[in-house]
Amino acid sequence: MVKKMYVDGPMGQVHIREMGKGCPLILLHQTAWSSVQFQKSMPFFADYGFRCIAIDTPGYGMSDTNTENPSVDLYADSLNIVLEKIKVIDPIILAHHTGASIATKFAFLYPKKIKHLILHGVPIFTKDEVKGRLERPHFDQSPRDDGSHFTERWSYAKNVVGEGVSNEAIHNSVMQFFISGLNEWHGHHAAFKYNIEKDYKELNVPTSIVSNTGDPLHLKLEQLKKIRPDFFYFEIDGGTFHIIFDDPVSWSKSIYENILKELK
Repeated sequence: MVKKMYVDGPMGQVHIREMGKGCPLILLHQTAWSSVQFQKSMPFFADYGFRCIAIDTPGYGMSDTNTENPSVDLYADSLNIVLEKIKVIDPIILAHHTGASIATKFAFLYPKKIKHLILHGVPIFTKDEVKGRLERPHFDQSPRDDGSHFTERWSYAKNVVGEGVSNEAIHNSVMQFFISGLNEWHGHHAAFKYNIEKDYKELNVPTSIVSNTGDPLHLKLEQLKKIRPDFFYFEIDGGTFHIIFDDPVSWSKSIYENILKELK
């Protein structure tokens, strides 16, 4: 059974889902999702013997934010305070996309507070990619009489992911996008502004990198290997960047058998 709670953080109240007992496993989602991204995989990790703690990034899901245009540093500081308040010691952090940026900064700032770092889909970008993303106009969420703001976002979300994604994943992606409101772009802008390569080079914690071949960020894997060849890397065939939600059984099993099993 999932237990839900709120913790006061520096950016407002933070919403948390918790399930299971054992070694703490912190789950950090991609933007503009929330802890909903892990709701299907949490029961499997709990069965494997972990205390799963899925956290809504400030400004997403049911977490508040009182900060305009936050940085990855602020998100990482918020995570640190939240973990202190819920008395989590020596956790494994498993993070996806923007969550991976936040987890990298956290591990860089607080290396003695983490047992193992698992990053799935590391958002490392070129200068041109950063420039293009930061200059992209924000999506107009203004409600329209015919509801076409929803269908327009649905079509966009479907086209970006491509083949192999479920309608359920697109539905949840679109819903989480609108729930996050007019500031839905905060997380992505923070990730694109963050020089993750610098911190990635200097990480001093045990780290594993996961990538699935259907994720656009899979193209970054060879670059990551060159930067830190000492890290553990493994690939999952297929999927999309919604693989965690769409294929929770095999995804959870793969993470457990390749990494978590040795860390319990």
